[in-house]
Amino acid sequence: MLVALLLWSSLHIANSDATALPTDEHGDYNGSDLIEWINSHPQGYVHPSLRIGRRIPGDSSSIIGTFVSSAPGAKPIEKDEVIATIPWDRMIGPGDEYSPTTFGSCQAIRNLASELKLGDNSQYAPYVRYLLTQSIEAMPGEWSKAGQMFLRQITADGELPPLDADWFEAAEYKNVWLNACRGSDDSIGRLAYYLTSNRDEDTLMIPIYDMMNHSNDPDKLNTLSYKPNKVGDSFVFRASRRINPSEEIFNCYNRCHACSTNFREECETYSFRGTPDIFAHYGFVEEIPHYWWFDCNEGHQVTEIEFCLEKIAATGELSVSWINSTPGDHDKAFFVKHLERLKQIESNKEGLEGQLVQPDSENATSQEKMSRLEWEACWKYHNALITAIDAAIVSLNRIRRGSATAKLIVHDEYDIGDEL
Repeated sequence: MLVALLLWSSLHIANSDATALPTDEHGDYNGSDLIEWINSHPQGYVHPSLRIGRRIPGDSSSIIGTFVSSAPGAKPIEKDEVIATIPWDRMIGPGDEYSPTTFGSCQAIRNLASELKLGDNSQYAPYVRYLLTQSIEAMPGEWSKAGQMFLRQITADGELPPLDADWFEAAEYKNVWLNACRGSDDSIGRLAYYLTSNRDEDTLMIPIYDMMNHSNDPDKLNTLSYKPNKVGDSFVFRASRRINPSEEIFNCYNRCHACSTNFREECETYSFRGTPDIFAHYGFVEEIPHYWWFDCNEGHQVTEIEFCLEKIAATGELSVSWINSTPGDHDKAFFVKHLERLKQIESNKEGLEGQLVQPDSENATSQEKMSRLEWEACWKYHNALITAIDAAIVSLNRIRRGSATAKLIVHDEYDIGDEL
């Protein structure tokens, strides 16, 4: 699945001896070497209107993304036009082990680690140089001890999603890379694991495509992608509508989750993660619409609750659609308990900040203090939980009073492919 690292405030060259990255007039990375490298391949193509750069040019706190150029003479990218064709030998993946229905590969991580070690000597050097500048510090599993423990406090030690097993103390890194793949526990192995976990399209690292930022807003989402059917095929992504100059080009990292209109029909990719999973794996809270799941354990009963949270465009009101069944009274009690607990945490926000956050004037070296980035990410997720749980309670109250009927989405279990 494609995942991008969104929250980096700046690029840090991992190797001072590496060739410098190309920049634009604002001093921002512009990917010109990468575009030239792809276009130099007989099957490679990048739309001439595509621009790589910061969302706010020249602002080092603004994220890198892909855009339609607003330079004089730049043309829009029309619906169904190819944005880019990435040839097979411009992608890093599992090699001959590739299958379009396999969504995790130890060999893909190993191959990426090998290329990262080669640096400028890699056959993928323009791509590798960029990847070596990426940080992993926004991933909750790589946070400071203070940051991780505060997130555990917010989730009540895993009573609320995301589950500890998905992120706490780099759980997935250890389970997948170190244990299942028997990978090396060094800086390059760690970077390779997180890059594939957070940037790849299933098992393929795809340059330019992996720079597109996430949106699940149907009004913003403007691309469709097509994976290789077999070893040797190219990866293609197209415009799903007209994309005008200065518009950002978006992808959706969970296009096929249970609340999506694409559910089952066009789901050839490992992209069904919910809002808590997006946070656990990528370190950010996506915009509404959301897909939430909870394991409610109130009253000695454990039930799995799923719902979609959307905003009604005309009124701005939040709307909840329950998946498969409407929760019972014990589930509502679970939500009420945690809503009160989360509000109690919020009431002590100022005091917690003084205790837990590394002052901006100090170097963030202590595991006993968290960075400002971690603190802000925790509160964004905390607020998202409150919003979702409060909306769920409002929906259940209206159903109980008879002032609204339950909106249900019914899905069968389905299997879309293989993980590791």
